[in-house]
Amino acid sequence: MKTYTVTEITKAIKNLIEQTFSYPVIVTGEVSNFSTSPAGHQYFILKDESSQIKCVFFKRYNLLNRDYSIKNGDKVSVYGDLSVFEAGGNYQIVAKKIEYSSEGEFYKKFEETKKKLEEEGLFHEDLKKPVPTFVKKIAVVTSPSGAAIRDFIITTKRNNAAFEIDIWPTTVQGASAAGEIEKNILKAGSRGDEYDALVLMRGGGSLEDLAVFNEENVARALRKVEVPTISAIGHQRDFTICDFTADLRVATPTAAASYLSEGYIYYDKNLTEFYKRLVRYMEQVIIPRSQKLDNYMAVLNKNSPYNRISLYRSELERSRQLMINNLRNKMQDGYSRLKLCDVFLASKKPAIVVREKRSEVERFKNYLLRSVTNRLNYDNERLKGVFGRLKTMNPENVISRGYALVYKEGFVVESLNSIKLDDEVEIRMKGGYINAFVTGKKHLEDTNG
Repeated sequence: MKTYTVTEITKAIKNLIEQTFSYPVIVTGEVSNFSTSPAGHQYFILKDESSQIKCVFFKRYNLLNRDYSIKNGDKVSVYGDLSVFEAGGNYQIVAKKIEYSSEGEFYKKFEETKKKLEEEGLFHEDLKKPVPTFVKKIAVVTSPSGAAIRDFIITTKRNNAAFEIDIWPTTVQGASAAGEIEKNILKAGSRGDEYDALVLMRGGGSLEDLAVFNEENVARALRKVEVPTISAIGHQRDFTICDFTADLRVATPTAAASYLSEGYIYYDKNLTEFYKRLVRYMEQVIIPRSQKLDNYMAVLNKNSPYNRISLYRSELERSRQLMINNLRNKMQDGYSRLKLCDVFLASKKPAIVVREKRSEVERFKNYLLRSVTNRLNYDNERLKGVFGRLKTMNPENVISRGYALVYKEGFVVESLNSIKLDDEVEIRMKGGYINAFVTGKKHLEDTNG
């Protein structure tokens, strides 16, 4: 039995194919997975109900085919050479000419549904709800085992996005997919108090793979729900009806994750800078002003009329207690002398002397009472005078009569010699303060002379 190398068997297959078919071959089918390389070459898959074949349309032939532009879903007739691409082991058609046949069934249905919903106004921008910049919890309607959700989660973690993700497991391809997707969109989308956004996603695929996202019931479900919706289906070049009815369309599931992470990225990026600015502001503004305020408060407390009144009250209280003690001592002394007199008179028992002494005692008692009363009245009048003078001296009362107080560095300016030209002063007057600079000085004798 002969043993072949990969190259030998590949060349044999190539020769067999090229010798079997006459040139050019003409193959009809539906265009899918169409793309254009940077060099201008076009690549696509030509398929029918059960099979598919790769096609390449080089730029030099494309320039001769200006009457038709290829797009996914078109039914075409491809004229070209059937060949084997030896490096990849694939057989393909090298197209020389492509003729438009008719719209493919998928693309035709896509255009019909799009036109119908557009005429109903379902694509209107005024209907689209804004997606929050900063989301806390979202619902994702997708296959839980697909690459789309895996890429989505990886991107959110890489961006340090802390929002919660609820996955609604859904079949995204096949006969039952449309009904299941619609049901989950309506259920998740009705929970506006829980979700900030709803993302409908799947990875890329052929036109028929994405056909479920062109179904009318799925597209309408996105428009019905109260939660803002995001369509993240396929790749950059793929468009579905859901892209038009969703509130926001992004190119891929990864792009959806990046969009929803923007708020977290912004806050993460700017939080450190904001903290540094806050610290600088505290060091440069708040702390110096706080220290200055403490100095002002110390000066005000020292010169406060209330502190002075409290001091005078303490002095008056001490004087009152001293006076009371003196009077108590005098009365005690008088009482003691009276007791001695009583003893003396009791021993002598002269009635006249007793009456005289009693009269003398009565006079002395009245004298003491008058003295105490006069002294108390005198001290009360003095106290009233002191309070009156204190009230008059109160800076607040002086200011309220139209006068002003001048402060320099938190202290009251007591004389003209305490300030000099260009000094910054603060003038306290009725209703507030004025900051000023000294531009001139005049003594009283200067103004009188």
